[in-house]
Amino acid sequence: MEKNENFKSELETQYTLLIEAQERKEKIIHIFIFALIILTLISVIISTVFSIRAFIATTNMKKKVENESETYYQTLAITYNDSSNLSLNNIITGYSLVTPKVIQITNEGNYEMTFNVKLTSINTSLSSTNNLLYTITTNGETSVSKQLPLTEKSIIENIKIKPEETIKYIINVNFTGVVDQSITNSFYNANIVVEQIDNKSNLLE
Repeated sequence: MEKNENFKSELETQYTLLIEAQERKEKIIHIFIFALIILTLISVIISTVFSIRAFIATTNMKKKVENESETYYQTLAITYNDSSNLSLNNIITGYSLVTPKVIQITNEGNYEMTFNVKLTSINTSLSSTNNLLYTITTNGETSVSKQLPLTEKSIIENIKIKPEETIKYIINVNFTGVVDQSITNSFYNANIVVEQIDNKSNLLE
């Protein structure tokens, strides 16, 4: 009888150990699965964070490139009916410029810009230009007469031009004085320069 009880007790002990081993095994499996889930979630979060940062960086870089491109793309296109030279030769009493000087300025950039039109490299035989007068016509309106300068000077200042806008100027010159007949071949020559104020670059000098 005692032998049977010992055997039964041994069986119960073995069964208990087996149950405990099975529970430990299941616990380990549960811990492994839980750890795997946590690691997966951490990986997903890290991947998402890096993806968002990469997207933001790419977007900022794209914006920077676009802004740099837009900043760079600020160009005025200048055309003349002949050239950028204002050449007045054989100035006599009653002289007037036969073919008015026509300047057409187009903003081919992306931003509103500002420009000046200057007369540079002036060379003349005249001691005074009090009677050598010019007018500028734009949009059907003609300016008051002003004397041509003897030194470099802006004749059109601080004009704003929008993207794709074109502005046309027509310059006429008249001599209202009297030229001494003993003086031959009176002349006035200058170079017309369009100055892009935004970056101080001179176009078509």
